[in-house]
Amino acid sequence: MLVARRRPLLLGLLALAPLACGGGEEKKGPDKSPTIEVKGEAKPPPVPELAGSTSAGTGTGGSTSADPFDTEGWGDEDTEAAATMGDEGGSGESGEAAAEPTLFDGPCFVRWSKGPILRFDYAADGTGGRLRIDAENDGKSDVCARFWTKDDRTHKVTVDEGCDSSTEAIITPTYDDALNLATATYTDKRDGAEAKHDITLVTLPAFTGIAPGYPLYAERDGIDLKSSDGRVTQAVVRKPLEGPPVKLVLKYDGEGRVTRIDEDHEADGKVDRRFDYRYDEVGNVTGMTLSETTVVDGKRSTSKKTAKLGYGCWATTP
Repeated sequence: MLVARRRPLLLGLLALAPLACGGGEEKKGPDKSPTIEVKGEAKPPPVPELAGSTSAGTGTGGSTSADPFDTEGWGDEDTEAAATMGDEGGSGESGEAAAEPTLFDGPCFVRWSKGPILRFDYAADGTGGRLRIDAENDGKSDVCARFWTKDDRTHKVTVDEGCDSSTEAIITPTYDDALNLATATYTDKRDGAEAKHDITLVTLPAFTGIAPGYPLYAERDGIDLKSSDGRVTQAVVRKPLEGPPVKLVLKYDGEGRVTRIDEDHEADGKVDRRFDYRYDEVGNVTGMTLSETTVVDGKRSTSKKTAKLGYGCWATTP
């Protein structure tokens, strides 16, 4: 039973991070990603050297002693960059055809029209990266996170609330072979204490990084699921760790990519939040819309936020 004043889990803003690494199709079969067991003050995996970041150090082999939450040298490439490098079409004066569209590991930034700005940096060796979130859009990073990946799956996430080189939360998922589902140990280290929770995540090609999936705030046996072709199409969270019961309905395109997620809080038959996603021809997310419905004096009203994504940090210099 929840304590009324218990501090909420640190996944709210991370749920707005739709991409972080490994944007391809979900892998199936026995090749599971390892789960890192958290014991006391166990050290995290070596910090990978980050591409394009002067703060990552000069070490090799994916290891460096740099402060993992140091944001010096991060590129603020939140411009009107094209969603896919080399997709301008046509040919140059040399007569060479434009480069083929590329599926990137994730965006360099996500800028919401009425909300946070998320900026990403990625390891040069593909072993993870880091994220900083400006929640108030005031130029200050409010949440920093680091993620480690293996076999195109996230296997550990650490969250620094306040970006002060501390660790307030650790997420370690284990993946289901039959469904796009993961169970994760969520370790809350705030207030000098350490509390562990079991949560469930819907893993999607557009959510394979920070969260590392769409969070369902409940243990697996507290959720009723419906699925088709190995993909979760409906989830009813009966016993959430926090907040009201929620019903989720997910829709996919012909490539198995999520196109819409409807959240029905209180499971009363009315959609309270809706995420819509658009993709380019190779699967990069090109746009997102978040619709939220509120009730004031008995009247329901809906507001919309849109997100722009940039991939300019993946451009290579000839």
